Amino acid sequence: MFVEYGKTLRMIRQQKGITLKELANNICSVSFLSKFERGDSDITLSLMTKLLEKLMMNFDEFLFIHNDYQPDQLEQFFKTAGEAFLSRDVHQLKELKETALNNWKQYSVETYHYNALLLEIYESIIDPEYTIDGLKEYNIQLLSDYLFRVEVWGYYELKLYSGTMLLLEPHMVIMLSRTAYEKSARFKDYKKVSESITAVLFNTIIYLLGSVNRFHEEFTYQKEFIEFISYLEKIALPEKNLMDRIHLIELKGAYDIRVGDKEDGIAKMKKAIQILNDLNSTKLANKMEQYLLQII
Repeated sequence: MFVEYGKTLRMIRQQKGITLKELANNICSVSFLSKFERGDSDITLSLMTKLLEKLMMNFDEFLFIHNDYQPDQLEQFFKTAGEAFLSRDVHQLKELKETALNNWKQYSVETYHYNALLLEIYESIIDPEYTIDGLKEYNIQLLSDYLFRVEVWGYYELKLYSGTMLLLEPHMVIMLSRTAYEKSARFKDYKKVSESITAVLFNTIIYLLGSVNRFHEEFTYQKEFIEFISYLEKIALPEKNLMDRIHLIELKGAYDIRVGDKEDGIAKMKKAIQILNDLNSTKLANKMEQYLLQII
């Protein structure tokens, strides 16, 4: 059941400077632990728990590290589901949902249940023949209940939330995005989690700014906008994430325009556009310029 976790356990053990003999002591034989780390042997939950306790971590923390470095199945699921949704491929969504439901029935793992709920929501949005009233709202409630309940957010929870954010009411987005930031903090140094929480914060800020046709309506989320901008700045976007940094300048400029500080807002957005042009990213620069023209 846990055979695929061996290589991750070895990586953590080595990073902590613990030898095979030290970790195996009073738990299992060195040869057994070595086989498990190579992926040549399975291990029981009780033994796995004892090994993790000796490494000073719980199973949730281990799973998030494991999925951060080996997220192939999760990444593939979200990629496939997202592509099917964007291409309005109802048939593929139904197939993915059926697979998730069968896995849930077979293994009783709630992850498969939540995957099926996400797919059900996607299907209800794009399928004109979908007729079960209220099911989308019901599934969204189940997913949000799960996200509020889980103690630690990792890659999976962040991607699950990203998949449904635009369907939620503003008060729910504010609460869940705040929860996402707070409950994923301990894993922010892991690349996949860091990228996912950054995406959630950007999407939250865009959501709060509102669509172009609502841009000149009264803006009631100044406090929340500043809060989520501060979260992004606390993450300290790496210098190599240049596009994220440019996007942040753009959003700050859009916010200034939204709250009536038009001159400063236009200046910030033109600065971001100029940087993109200097980088020969003309398509992105043109897209940003069109956005600026739409909101002023």
